[in-house]
This record gives sequence, structure tokens and C-alpha cells, in this order.
Amino acid sequence: MADLVTELIGEHFRRRYLLYIVEISHGRSMYFYVGQTGDTRVITARPVFRRLAAHLENRKSTQNQVYQYVAHDILKFPEDEGNKTAFTEGARQAVEKYLVKSNIKMYAYYLERFQSTFTPEEHKKRRRKTQKMKNQVIAVFRENGRELINKRSTPTASYADCPYPEVMKKVARDFNLTIG
Repeated sequence: MADLVTELIGEHFRRRYLLYIVEISHGRSMYFYVGQTGDTRVITARPVFRRLAAHLENRKSTQNQVYQYVAHDILKFPEDEGNKTAFTEGARQAVEKYLVKSNIKMYAYYLERFQSTFTPEEHKKRRRKTQKMKNQVIAVFRENGRELINKRSTPTASYADCPYPEVMKKVARDFNLTIG
């Protein structure tokens, strides 16, 4: 038998508008990243597996927020490393050592289906609803005192106009959060 088996099912490769939460647990520390799919430049919504893989890239990228957080905010490597320049071998080894002693989970919540035939307007409408949901979930995590990897501040959220209230309830239940 193999030493490690990684199984990906077909759904991991289906494009959808998603809200997702990456959870890193390391010892007694827990960190969360709240993300979404739905590209701003092209009409696509990447599959959940591709988003997680991008977050863990160890080279210069605008998509690897989780990796950069570990390198910069936890391990205190300089901010320009991995951002304006490639990560050094020392930084990559330190992040690897940290991740080897961590557990990473990704929770994905389906918001809407994706079709490659969507017009730019249809895509924009769905992407904006997804963005609003992401901002509301970030606000709930912050209100509940959770350590967020997300750096950008989000506007205060009104949950009365939540675009996906059932998903919000699932997130609150899954992460034991109180909603405003």
C-alpha cells in the first residue's frame, strides 16, 4: 500500500461560484482565510481544488495569500519576499517545516452554478453577490474574534440583506459563530 493517498473527486474540479474557508491549525493556533471564486478579469469561477493549490504556491504570486501569511505574518520573513521577489530557499524550508506540523482544511459552500456561456453582465452579477457574501462572512469571523488571514478590511455587513442566508447559517454552524 502507498505511504500517502490523496483522493480528489470530480466535484473538486467543477467550476462554481463558491465561498470557501481555508483553516490552518498549528498546535493551539488557528487561522482562517475566507475566499470566493469568480474572476474579475475573465468569465470563470475556478474549481475548489485549483483555489487551494494556488493558495499554497511557494513562488511569487498574487493568489497565494495563505502561503504568504505563513511566511510573513507567522514566520516574519520580509514583506517583499515572495511578493516582489521569489521566496528564498530558507523561507521555503521554514514554511514547509511549519506546514508539515499543521493541518489544513478547506470548506467550500456552493453559491451558484457557473456556465462558460454567461455574458459579462451575468458573470459580474454573480461575482458581486459572491463578493458581498465573502465580505459578510469575513465580518462575522472578525466579530467572533477569529484570527483571519484576510488583510483587507471589509465594510460593516448587514445580515438582513445577505444574498445567501442559508449558506451563512451553515458557515455559522460549521465554525460555531454568532451572527450579529
